Amino acid sequence: MINTNKTFNFLIWFGIVTTSTVLIIYAYLGSFTRYIADDYCEAVRVTRSSTIQAVVERYSDGAWRAASRYSNITFVGFSEALGENSIPITTVLMIVFYTTGLCWSVSETRKILNINWHISVDYFLGMALAYFSLLLAPNLFQTVYWRSSMMTHFAPLAFGSLLFAFVIRQARTLRIHSIFIYAFIMLCAFIISGFSEPPTTTLLTALSVLFVSLWLWNTSPTRKIYLALTLSMFMGVFLGFLLMLFSPAITNVANEKSQSIFQILITSFSYAIAFTQDSLRTVPLPLFISFLIPFLLIWSLKQVTENTIPNLSKHIPLLLILIPLITWMLISAGFSPSVFGQGYPVERMRFLARLLIIITFMMEGILLGLWLPALVINRQLGIRLSLIIFAIVSIVYPLRTALNVIQHQIPEYSERAYLWDLRDAYIRRHAAQGETDIAIVGFSGVYGIKEIDDNPKHWVNVCAANYYGVNSIRAFSAKGQDIIELLSK
Repeated sequence: MINTNKTFNFLIWFGIVTTSTVLIIYAYLGSFTRYIADDYCEAVRVTRSSTIQAVVERYSDGAWRAASRYSNITFVGFSEALGENSIPITTVLMIVFYTTGLCWSVSETRKILNINWHISVDYFLGMALAYFSLLLAPNLFQTVYWRSSMMTHFAPLAFGSLLFAFVIRQARTLRIHSIFIYAFIMLCAFIISGFSEPPTTTLLTALSVLFVSLWLWNTSPTRKIYLALTLSMFMGVFLGFLLMLFSPAITNVANEKSQSIFQILITSFSYAIAFTQDSLRTVPLPLFISFLIPFLLIWSLKQVTENTIPNLSKHIPLLLILIPLITWMLISAGFSPSVFGQGYPVERMRFLARLLIIITFMMEGILLGLWLPALVINRQLGIRLSLIIFAIVSIVYPLRTALNVIQHQIPEYSERAYLWDLRDAYIRRHAAQGETDIAIVGFSGVYGIKEIDDNPKHWVNVCAANYYGVNSIRAFSAKGQDIIELLSK
């Protein structure tokens, strides 16, 4: 006879090992991150003046649409303070923060719901969420491995997951907190809202729905605590939203547009539907697996240790319907700034929407796992069959991803980093020799991001020249071994 409880625990820890292996590899890819495009401009901005001055100067610059964002350039300044390897270090740290925040959030959510399964299940679910979000990112390089974009679209999610877990932890204490706790939450929410508009509008919508729900339906003694924590977070996000909304940059964009709020909302809702349909069409298998893994996990856990999971059957049918509807609303809220400013969101701005879809699939799997009863005919056979399928999809699938990244992305990223380092040394060497107009070997753009051009007056070239302290930089074409030979001179 097989001890299903021990087998289950073994598979959970094995799944944690395989999933964490993939996440470590994704973090390792970050070690090959280098400056590209806007990174040069932002590095110059924060190093030629204080970080605060750089934020104020950019915020006041109404000619640039992204000037309203204040937190991303602030954290670029913190990143630059890490030294010559600042970009690789920052990228690795962000992936670590992101994964840690998701695992902590799952754990705190489980505890506040009074579910008593082992903490290893929390780790597995958090890591699985991080894994699928990186695997299914519409443009992983732009979102995570390009610092300029990462500080805009990935950093708020990393820090936001940590703040969410902290707030849930405070809610679990069931006591009125010090004013400093509420002020700290408000400050953190204010900072997170300043990275970019999509996470901010998404948070405003989510917190509004949560506050109204707590106000209408929570009649327990914890109601005041939950409302106070939610309100403090909402106020921080709202203040950040107002600061961006009334910036010179947003004002200039508004003057160029003639859309009404009603038109923006309708378009945002239609774009959210289109994006969801596109996700179901382009990545159906990974999304199905993101549903299947938590379903098999929770259903098996319920059969093995049924007394640790509360009976939620009467609420589950309603939640199965409400969660996709709320997700649609949140995706629409996140898309609305793009609809207002430019149209359909670019790939890096869709990362949050894809994350919300993955969360929805995983939550639906968890709820169905809680809802469905054990097999009446042969309960033990059902448990063993579910464990076998769970082992296949939760262990083999991440290992398949790890192998693919090792075989394809690591060689690509490492080669580019090696050539970039040669080019960087070449520019610095010739600049030290007194050259002010430098010609370098040109690299092709990568994942839709512009590289240094053959035109020395191109904005990327100008920013790169300012970064290296020379008058101008231009690129010329070379192939194969010639690139290494030329850069070694």
